[in-house]
Amino acid sequence: MTDTNEETQDEQVSKKHNWQVYFVILFGLNLFIITVFGILIFSSPPQSDPLPTPQYIDEPGAEFRVESTKEDLNELINDYLDQVLLAENADFSVHIDEDIHLTGSFGAFGASIPLNVRMDPNALDNGDLVLEVSEMSMGLLNLPRNRILHYVNQQVATPDWFLFDAPNEQIYVAVTQIDIQSNFRFSVQELDLTDDDISFSIKVPRAGVVDRTEEDENGA
Repeated sequence: MTDTNEETQDEQVSKKHNWQVYFVILFGLNLFIITVFGILIFSSPPQSDPLPTPQYIDEPGAEFRVESTKEDLNELINDYLDQVLLAENADFSVHIDEDIHLTGSFGAFGASIPLNVRMDPNALDNGDLVLEVSEMSMGLLNLPRNRILHYVNQQVATPDWFLFDAPNEQIYVAVTQIDIQSNFRFSVQELDLTDDDISFSIKVPRAGVVDRTEEDENGA
């Protein structure tokens, strides 16, 4: 009976010791990840992508105005979001209400990092769009928005027309530079989420129509 009790006590001590070892290893691993993560975030000042100079391109052609709703715009953005924000194990979604709310996660250091962003859209006179970041968090870390934006820019690949301006805590969407195969020119006219006043301009340049017609004739 005594031997059995001693064996049970030894097993309990061994399990307790193993649990302590696992805890120390896990704590050390988390501390290492946080340290490396902090070094990457704060090792360099927030920088901006080269931003285009907003300019209005006036060219002959037919122009059409298309009106939309927040619901339709929300569906359109989510359909193409995985082609705009490219990252390891990325999973993002957008909800449009009084502002633009981006939620999701992306992979880094072998783990999934949650990302939560709220943005206020501002349509420019030339048809481009600026998204001003009002709230931004990454995981449970309480970090400055410009630092988070700078880090996300380093980890997430985006098209040439989707630009991060970390120092000013905003994203520049060069809508007028989006390459559409039909040669259409696309621009934002109104984007008032409060009153659900959303409209876009689609322009068919005269030169684009001529070029496409010549291509069709040559192909025939």
